[in-house]
Amino acid sequence: MAKTRKEKERAQKLWEERRGLLRFGYGKIAEFIVREARQKYQQALQDWSKGNLTNAENLLREVVEKVPDAPDPLLALGQFLVETDRAEEAIGLLSKACEVDNANPQSHFLFGKALEATGRLRRAKEAYERALQRFPTGELAREISQRLQAVEEILSTQSSPTLSDEQAKLLEEALHWAKFYLEVGFPRRAREYLVQAKSIAPDHPQVQEISKALEQALGDS
Repeated sequence: MAKTRKEKERAQKLWEERRGLLRFGYGKIAEFIVREARQKYQQALQDWSKGNLTNAENLLREVVEKVPDAPDPLLALGQFLVETDRAEEAIGLLSKACEVDNANPQSHFLFGKALEATGRLRRAKEAYERALQRFPTGELAREISQRLQAVEEILSTQSSPTLSDEQAKLLEEALHWAKFYLEVGFPRRAREYLVQAKSIAPDHPQVQEISKALEQALGDS
């Protein structure tokens, strides 16, 4: 007997709901936890859209704690942190989102944006390239291409004939962490990364700049 239109619509609705629950761990985590997490996630998005940022962030953090492998809350919280100038904190969340939702170009795009915001342009470039390899469409594809082009233009002005691409990436990473730990008040930890940077490019302007700032910080401590 053929299904009626209403029966088909009901079946489609049930399938869409089940598919949404699967992204929140349905089948691996108790169903009541999954449903509660998804409900709070949706509430967080509503609060975010209305400008209630504190409540939105609190709800997203709660959801990520309850269902740590659900990609949608990871992406949302990561994006929230990037947009509120906390890209460094967002990187871990978005890196995990790339792991659990690897086929999603949005995961790699947001990861790239967080890396770019922290000055790690070479890793950002790789993330944008991975995003494009996952065949994004429409506005997302255009935005990824624009970000990739902008990063490539900046990197072209920073290229060094004496460093390989891998050395340049290692240098960028070491300088990032040296600067980060110096800014948050851990000069001895910063020194460890500065040593790495000096071993790659001792005469690099940023190496010299951070070295002077580090000497002063250690002298004041």
